Amino acid sequence: MEGFEQLAKQYERMIYKIMRTLHIYRQEEEFFQIGLIALWEAWCKFDGDRGKPFISYAYAYVRGTLLNELTRMSKYEQRNVCLKEEFWKQIEEVACISYDEVGALAYWQSFLTDKQKKWMLYTCLYGFSIREISALENVSVSAVKQWREGARRRLRGKLNIIDG
Repeated sequence: MEGFEQLAKQYERMIYKIMRTLHIYRQEEEFFQIGLIALWEAWCKFDGDRGKPFISYAYAYVRGTLLNELTRMSKYEQRNVCLKEEFWKQIEEVACISYDEVGALAYWQSFLTDKQKKWMLYTCLYGFSIREISALENVSVSAVKQWREGARRRLRGKLNIIDG
């Protein structure tokens, strides 16, 4: 293990250089650790008989590992939305809605599909944005927009019948 510790010390600047070229500025310590692990894996897998110097192999291996981690983290951030503090405060304020408002919502909801009802409740009762609704329901933003458009169409149709 002492051999790798010397190697890690020797290639530490290379890992930081790769991180700078990939514009890694958040979670630097985590990415440095990933780089060290990649260096260790490269050290274990390196085959000197192939004629390629270790530094080239290690550079490509560490860079590839860091790129894979960046891609993985980017996908995670796109798929998972961390809700803001205001979201949780709005949930607490739901108790302030009056019985008349609940009755009106219940009446108008009777004309909607289940998904359209979800959109209406999240929007009218909680004041959630489309992005927050999509995060809660684990669907895309465009799906929630479709729920909204369908609900609006149905409700407009019902209002036209009542007025007409």
